[in-house]
Amino acid sequence: MCKSGSARRAAGVLATAAMIAGLPVAAIAAEAAAVPRDVAYFLQQCLNAAVVAAFYALLAVAYALVYGLTGRIMLAFGDFATFAAYVAAISMLVVFEVAQLGLAPALATALVITVSAAAALGIASQSLVFRPLFGRASQAMLVASIGVAIVIQEVIRMATGGRELWLQPVLAEAFLLVNSDGFSVQITAMQVAIIVGASLLSTLLVTVMRRSEFGRRWRACSEDGGLAGLCGVNVPAVVAATFALSSAYAGVAGFTVAVYYGNVSFYMGLVLGLKALFAAIIGGFGSIGGAIAGAIVLATLETMWSAYFSIEYRDVAVFGLFILVLILRPQGLVTVAARRDHRM
Repeated sequence: MCKSGSARRAAGVLATAAMIAGLPVAAIAAEAAAVPRDVAYFLQQCLNAAVVAAFYALLAVAYALVYGLTGRIMLAFGDFATFAAYVAAISMLVVFEVAQLGLAPALATALVITVSAAAALGIASQSLVFRPLFGRASQAMLVASIGVAIVIQEVIRMATGGRELWLQPVLAEAFLLVNSDGFSVQITAMQVAIIVGASLLSTLLVTVMRRSEFGRRWRACSEDGGLAGLCGVNVPAVVAATFALSSAYAGVAGFTVAVYYGNVSFYMGLVLGLKALFAAIIGGFGSIGGAIAGAIVLATLETMWSAYFSIEYRDVAVFGLFILVLILRPQGLVTVAARRDHRM
């Protein structure tokens, strides 16, 4: 339990995050109040869905950025996030326990290190593996991305001996939002930070892609890379920057997984990456806004199904939705204009 002032402050922050993320949690009261048990339970599931949606959105936009530019699927971002999660866990152990930094400086330092390492990995993979494959009519880039994912996974497995890393939970103090008969809606400071941070990063990315010079160059290259090059656009630089940016967002996703769940394993990238890929496809592959919308839909379905139905059939329902979307609306929730040229 907490004092009513703390509850009001936490609820106010949550309501702001809900408005930014567009999730159905804006109805949460600004102070703790008695509500029916079923309503409180639903509100708690909405909060849980918001956190999961934050993970998926950060990773889904990485897929959307690369696919929107190259017209090819890059399947290694789940393992990029795994690599980032390991970097985050090790960085937190070093800067918090060895360097004896405070919690806030330790989190900030670990985040910078993690994002930088993920971006460097993206640039290196683009330069060494994917650049020679641009312009190929086949799915060579897709196959190569699977190889990159396997290499990352195996390197992590051998470096750690297959052991999982564990972190002590941080910012895990729960704040009471809503009272109910035998059930209380609560949120932690880490959940608020994840929801607000992911919302701000998603909004920032959409704004950059729509209004900045890089966004205009990216759109030009996505429409016709050859013509963009003839008009003076440095296409290789745009591609490299896109890989760095998408890998950085995958790095933030890995960081949030590490600090929120406190558990990192070398094999978690496959499922995490596939779920984020499904979110990007549901929303409309190649669309940043569509990837975010798809992440919200997927996270809400997963969470609500687990809350109200048998969890054993959760993945069946998720993949069923994925198949249904591909059949009824293959372009996704957000329609994206077809690329005229996949050559880079």
